[in-house]
Amino acid sequence: MEKTLVLSSDEVKRMIDKRRFFELKKYLSEILPPDIMELIDPLDITDKVIVFRLLNKEIAAEVFSLLDHDDQEELLKQFGEAKIREIIGEMDPDDRTELFDELPENMVKALIKLLSPEERALANRLLNYPEDSAGRLMTPEFIELNKNMTAGEAIETIRKTGLDKETIYYSYVTDCNGHLIGIVSLKDLLLASPDKKVEDLMTTNFVSVHTHDDQEEVARVLTKYDLVAIPVVDNDNKLVGIITVDDVVDVIHEEATEDFHKMAGIEAPDEPYFSTKFFILGRKRALWLIVLLVTSYLSSIVLKHYSYILQVVVPLAFFIPMLTGTCGNTGMQSATLIIRGLATGEIELRDFLRIIFREILMGAFLGVILGLFSFVRARFVDTDPFIGISVGVAVFVSVIVANMIGSVLPMILKKLKIDPAISAGPFISTLLDVTTLLIYFSIAEVIFNVRA
Repeated sequence: MEKTLVLSSDEVKRMIDKRRFFELKKYLSEILPPDIMELIDPLDITDKVIVFRLLNKEIAAEVFSLLDHDDQEELLKQFGEAKIREIIGEMDPDDRTELFDELPENMVKALIKLLSPEERALANRLLNYPEDSAGRLMTPEFIELNKNMTAGEAIETIRKTGLDKETIYYSYVTDCNGHLIGIVSLKDLLLASPDKKVEDLMTTNFVSVHTHDDQEEVARVLTKYDLVAIPVVDNDNKLVGIITVDDVVDVIHEEATEDFHKMAGIEAPDEPYFSTKFFILGRKRALWLIVLLVTSYLSSIVLKHYSYILQVVVPLAFFIPMLTGTCGNTGMQSATLIIRGLATGEIELRDFLRIIFREILMGAFLGVILGLFSFVRARFVDTDPFIGISVGVAVFVSVIVANMIGSVLPMILKKLKIDPAISAGPFISTLLDVTTLLIYFSIAEVIFNVRA
C-alpha cells in the first residue's frame, strides 16, 4: 500500500502560496480530520478558509468541530452564508450545541436561522437544557426500533437510516409512546435468525441517564458500566437521545482540567494557555492568590497572639515550617483521596462516618511515625527534651486533625453542591497552617507552663 506523504504546516502554507490547490486537496482527502486540524492550526485565518474550501462538507464539519472556539468564531466571520449553512448543517447536533454555547448570542441567532426547520427546532431544544447537563451533551441521532420487528427488518432499518446516526452498534427499542423498553446490539441482530423477534433479542436490564443529570455523573455511569453509548430519557421516561463514549472522553478531560486548576488555586481559563489573553489569565490567578493572602494573615495573628511563648522558648520557632509543611501535606493527601473517590463514585456522602473513623485511625498511625521522627529530629537541634516532646506531640495531634479536615471538607462541599476540588491545594494548606499553629502553641503552653 502506498504511504501518504506527511506534510508540515509550513509546507501546506507554501502549497497555498503557490496555488497548488489540486495537489493539496488530494493530500487532505487521504488524512484523518484530527490530523487536518493539527496541520492547519498554526495557519492564519485566511489560509484556514482556503483549506476549508478544499474539503468536502462532511470532513469540513468534523474538522471545524475540533478547532478552538476562537478559531471557529473567526472562520464563521470569514465564510460566506452558503459555506456556513453547509458546515453547521453537517455538524453533529451535540457538537453544534457546544459551538453555540461559546458564540455571542447575536451570532447564534443568525446561525440558527440558516438551519433547516427541523434542525432549528432541534438546536433550540438542546440549548434549552441546563448547561453541563446530559441534555446539552446528547445527540438525538440514534437508531430506534420496534419490539415487534424481526431481526431481518431491524437490520434493513439500520441499513437505511444508520448512515446519519451517531452509532449503529446499539439500537434502542421503544413502545408506541416513545418510552425506552430495551436495547439490542448489532451483533445480536446479525447472528440471530432473520425471523427472530427484536423483543426476544433485546435486553431490558439497562442503565440510562436523565436529561438534567450533570455531565460528570453521566461520565461516571458510562465509565462504571463500560458502555459505548448510554440512552438519555426525559421526565416521562421517553427516549430523547444518546451520549456516546467520545463525548464522555471530552467531558472527563474538561472536568479533570477544571479540577487541576481548582486544586492549584486558579480559576480555570476558558481557552488554552496561549489563547488566553495575558490580563485575563492574570486576573484569574490573582483572584485566588488574594483570597489565600488574606487567609494567611490568620497565621500572623496566631503567631502574634502566642509571641510570649516564643520569647520564653525561642527554639519552638525553629520547628514551625516543618510542622506546618508536614500537616499541610498530610491534609492534602487525605483531601485528594476523598475528592478522587467522590468523583469516581467510589465514595458516597452516606459513607461520612466510616470515612471519619478510618481517617482518624490513619491519622493516628501516621501521627505516631511522624511524631517520633520529629521528636528525634528536635533532640538533634536542641538538647532540651521538652522541646522534642512539644514538637512530637504537636505533630501527632496535628496529623490526626489534618486527616480529619482533609477528608471532611470535600464531603461538606459536595453536600453544599460546591466542587470539592477547591478544598485541595493552597486552600487546605492555608487552613491547616492556622490550625497547626494553634495546636502547637497550645501544647507548648501546657508543657512549658507559660501563660500570657
